[in-house]
Amino acid sequence: MTLAGLLSCTLPLALTDGSSAWDRIDLPTERGNVPLYLPEGDTGSEPLPLIVSLHGFTGDGVSHENYFRLRNHVDERRFMLCVPDGLPNAQGDRYWNATDFCCDFFGERPDDSGYLRSLIERLIDERNVDTGSIHVVGHSNGGFMAYRMGCDHSDLVSSIASLAGATFADRSDCTPSEPVHALQIHGTADDTIDYDGNCILFVGCYPGASESVLTWADYNGCGQETTTGELLDLVGGLPGAETSRRIHQAGCEERGVAELWRIEGGSHGPGFNGNFARELVDWLLVHRRDPPITCLGDLNGDGSVEGADLSDLLGSWGGDSERHDLDGDGVVAGGDLTILLGAWGQCPG
Repeated sequence: MTLAGLLSCTLPLALTDGSSAWDRIDLPTERGNVPLYLPEGDTGSEPLPLIVSLHGFTGDGVSHENYFRLRNHVDERRFMLCVPDGLPNAQGDRYWNATDFCCDFFGERPDDSGYLRSLIERLIDERNVDTGSIHVVGHSNGGFMAYRMGCDHSDLVSSIASLAGATFADRSDCTPSEPVHALQIHGTADDTIDYDGNCILFVGCYPGASESVLTWADYNGCGQETTTGELLDLVGGLPGAETSRRIHQAGCEERGVAELWRIEGGSHGPGFNGNFARELVDWLLVHRRDPPITCLGDLNGDGSVEGADLSDLLGSWGGDSERHDLDGDGVVAGGDLTILLGAWGQCPG
């Protein structure tokens, strides 16, 4: 079987975990309409995070979103979700020109990196995007492309997440100018993109899941020290909490942790349960690029303390985020809420 055939896969549908009343609009582009999901009744008055979600090789945005189901959380977590399509190659298969390994097999060299940046910039111009919270996530070829976006547009992208993708094998091919939070999600039983990496004759090499994370830890100035996070139960059909978490955060430059979610026994397209989308969205929205705080409580830097800042604070409740710990006691809790509410309204000056 060819590499292209291996990368083509039928994805299981993720389980839903509740209803959502999101609104959808279609953005006309030179590549056709691009679906954009918005919280119900969005008026544009509230700056919203943006997640761009990318399909795998031979896939498309609609089938990819039917798999990831991130739109189920658009209302509750208050973000925009953009799900574009790659171009068809000479055989009619949609793909992203991501790394040297994947997946421009016919050497057509479309500027997908530039296209996705222009799409994000258009949304910034036309919608009220929280520019400190722009995220790119993808599956397989889309995961490779998420890494490419972190490499090329570290000035714009806050965090990236890759399911069953990999970064560049040659670290010198990626030179991010700023730190970018990076998450690799990978199943140990993936027989398409090997968990430990691989080389294919006449195509090239890709690093394994651990090496991809180590590479981004190095880009972000992290040390080799890791911590472990709480086990996650993401996949139906696998027993218990099958996903372990290894986190590089010690010594990292601001805004640049690196993390690995290892799915024990997970395939290339795991049959996710309802926890997956929620955990992924939560991880992305926490790992933002923060604008400077000009007044206490103005967490999104828009010059006022209002609902968006309250939502941001509540999203970090119980954690130890330095940005949200307004009273400096080491935990985001009632004292920080009191400070934020006391500063409610327009910032002075």
